Amino acid sequence: MQHFRRGPAVRAQALHDVKLATDRLCETAVVETVRARFPDHAVLGEEGGEIPGDGGYLWIVDPLDGTVNFLQGLPFFCAAVACYRRNGASPPTPVAGAVFLPFSGEMFSAVAGRGGEVNGTPLRRREGVSPERAVVSVSFGKTEPLMRRMARRLAHLLPRVRKARCLGAAAGELAYIAAGYLDGLFYEGIRLWDFAAGRILVEEAGGFFAARETAPGEWQVAAGAPGLEALLAPRPAGAAGGSSLRKRRPVSR
Repeated sequence: MQHFRRGPAVRAQALHDVKLATDRLCETAVVETVRARFPDHAVLGEEGGEIPGDGGYLWIVDPLDGTVNFLQGLPFFCAAVACYRRNGASPPTPVAGAVFLPFSGEMFSAVAGRGGEVNGTPLRRREGVSPERAVVSVSFGKTEPLMRRMARRLAHLLPRVRKARCLGAAAGELAYIAAGYLDGLFYEGIRLWDFAAGRILVEEAGGFFAARETAPGEWQVAAGAPGLEALLAPRPAGAAGGSSLRKRRPVSR
């Protein structure tokens, strides 16, 4: 927050993306905190890649989700941290996740099998929502082919839902689904750190989560309240294939 709306230093930028010094500073703070407490655990961060570990656990860190919002001065951005247990050759299984929105001071957290909370108040279980009552969020991605696909997807959604939004920070949007502020989400072309923590929040609030790996390290993700699965479920994009992930199944890398 010391950098927000104060001209943060830009490290790199492209037409549809940007990297800030703030991203790296925040990741360093998170990694140092985790490794001080759990020195033998592995950490995977958006900025620094994976730090190996032998402790059987993997921490997944998105230090600043919504970087373009942050640079622009829009107050929807967050930090997301998740812990997964490694199981040999099997995909890791979720242990806990947290998403913090510093502008609003909202701290969402959840432990697998124990429910979630926001600022100490338990999250209510999500009730079913019909499509015509749903407010859903989407992202248009960073490449022209992906933007065209997402535009077609939005054209399919708009007549069927109450409203669609593009908020620009997947982890924060997943937290808002868990809290009931949003009803559903559909993203494509995002990375593991964008959804590893939010997935746990959604599932512990009784929502659904599904994902397909459409290219190495890139995921198509849908999540929401019960009743929206058929509307939002990931669909194959042409011949692109990959592993899939649904509620209560572990994330694979």
